[in-house]
Amino acid sequence: MGLQNDSSQDQAWVCRMIPHKTKHGFAAALARLKAYEGVPDAPYDKIKRMELENKRKERAQLAYERKKQLNKLRVKAEKKPRCICVNI
Repeated sequence: MGLQNDSSQDQAWVCRMIPHKTKHGFAAALARLKAYEGVPDAPYDKIKRMELENKRKERAQLAYERKKQLNKLRVKAEKKPRCICVNI
């Protein structure tokens, strides 16, 4: 059937990573674990959020413009004759 929500998935991942068969393992590790779903309260709510999607689109646009420019130069170079022969 699978796990129902994100928190139970996270707990399952943690359970697989820790030595759960020792007396100090599972309970102590879960007691020390600090995990948040979503954006937690202070002091983390004051940190500027990064907009990675916009940055990715800007970089993709720059790469596209560069590629377009190189293709135009390639086509222009192919149209020119390769050598000029002069009969003396």
